[in-house]
Amino acid sequence: MGQGVAEAERERELSKQALAAHVSALESRVREELDWRARLRRDGVRYAIIGTVAIAVTVSVLVLRSRGRWKEAPPVVVTSLDDVAAQLEEIRKELGRRRKENGPLWQRVALRAATTAAAAGGTAVARRAMERMGDAEPPAAAATGGEPRG
Repeated sequence: MGQGVAEAERERELSKQALAAHVSALESRVREELDWRARLRRDGVRYAIIGTVAIAVTVSVLVLRSRGRWKEAPPVVVTSLDDVAAQLEEIRKELGRRRKENGPLWQRVALRAATTAAAAGGTAVARRAMERMGDAEPPAAAATGGEPRG
């Protein structure tokens, strides 16, 4: 009977040690999760990206709402490069007129970013239109390097 009691006490000690190890591991995990400095070092870049995207979306929504831009624009039909240039000039004039209006700083910064994006987009659209017009050129004009001779 003494041997059974000694074995049971040994098992109880081993269980206590295993439980203590599990508790200390759990305690270290909880401390790690609650340590905001370590978490910021580990996930800081992700938080910065999420914050930047959230701010950009918020500013965009506020600017669009304040300008009444929720209406869908009519589809634009591009027939020539002159049409693209005329539309870009209209957009530049409209943005220039709005830039001169006084408003909050965030609105002026967002409008400046929109102007830059519109200029870059207009350049890309014009480049694509030129490429398409170049692809649609008749073979005789492409072979002579310009207008077909008549």
